[in-house]
Amino acid sequence: MKIMSKTEKLTLKRNFSWNFVGSLIYSLSQFLVIIIINKFGNVELVGLYTLGLSVTAPIIMLTNLQLRQVQATDTNGEYQFNDYFGIRILMGFVALLITLIVTLIFDYELSITLVILVVSLIKVVDSYSEVIYGHLQQNERMDYIGVSRILKGVLNVSVFFIVLQLKGSLTLTLILITVGLFLSFLIYDVRKVRYFTNKLTPSFKITKMKGIITLTFPLGLMLMLGSLNTNIPRVLIHRFMGTDSLGYFASIAYLMVAGNLFISSLGQAVAPRLAKLYASGESSKFNLLLLKMAGLGALIGLMGVLVATILGEQILTIIYSSDYAKYNYLLILVMFASVFSYSASFLGYGLTAMRKFNIQPILGVIWSGVSLVTSIILIPYLGLKGAGYTLLISSIIQLLTIHITIWFGLNEKKQ
Repeated sequence: MKIMSKTEKLTLKRNFSWNFVGSLIYSLSQFLVIIIINKFGNVELVGLYTLGLSVTAPIIMLTNLQLRQVQATDTNGEYQFNDYFGIRILMGFVALLITLIVTLIFDYELSITLVILVVSLIKVVDSYSEVIYGHLQQNERMDYIGVSRILKGVLNVSVFFIVLQLKGSLTLTLILITVGLFLSFLIYDVRKVRYFTNKLTPSFKITKMKGIITLTFPLGLMLMLGSLNTNIPRVLIHRFMGTDSLGYFASIAYLMVAGNLFISSLGQAVAPRLAKLYASGESSKFNLLLLKMAGLGALIGLMGVLVATILGEQILTIIYSSDYAKYNYLLILVMFASVFSYSASFLGYGLTAMRKFNIQPILGVIWSGVSLVTSIILIPYLGLKGAGYTLLISSIIQLLTIHITIWFGLNEKKQ
């Protein structure tokens, strides 16, 4: 039996398997966190946690600059690991500063502000691992990434389960998770990336930083706008309906998010292959692989609709409590939205593989605008059902606009 070296590339199948397992366990851990907060806390605490995620997510997405995908598809070695690492550290400080400013602008209570700031710190620490994941993904060693995500998933569940039972403090729980994530980064992630590079000291060369930011800022802006598309309804639910309603919506909508993590695991595994097919001019193979991925996304979403329609009330009661059963209509709407959202997510990896970065912020503006307008119109009058319709409409628009952009891009390449 052949013993694989620490740096030997894995097959596409093994890369997908490891990434899928890691993402599945991590997504399950995130789902369990929501369940634990519901069981040992209350729906208001879920709403508070969700508000922290919703406020910080667009900021983190902007400052993350989608560096991981840019690294993974940097087939020409335009930048080195330490260049990306330097940008990551710098943008982490920027993210924390922007988050503080936002909390002051919205004038949140001190307890809410503290939760938001700690959530932001968690995301910044986690982003350090993401830059390592990008380098490992480029070298087609998703097994290391999978193990790292499993460790983090176990950490999250363990800390939430123990601390909420003993102390009942969400803030303390989040602080301990921050410490755990940083230790995981130092002990495991850094050790694995050493197999592929010795340039671990972050580089802050102005020319390199300017080049990376120029290249990736449109992607960061795109991710921010995409995050706004997701989180605008949540922030407005909190404003119009209160923390409890946000807790109900977030718990149910997370069933769609959990599925998206599977989509992400496959998309990240296939992204380098898509980039190589496009760069080598193999348009037919590129199209076929992208079509299969989009079809798989729609199929997964349709299965969710079927399950929600038949067993939705029972599932919500078992997972959360009987109070959630009356919101099964929302679960069905969320699953309908996932049919379009999952396919759009897969197509998004194709767009990134084509290196079509500058057009993506324009798409994000469209999606965020649709989400904002529909949220303002529908949520005050239809409540959580309006939030569900908002999610469905924005997902359809997202799929259509990405499909049109890819179609024009491929036709332009042929000319």
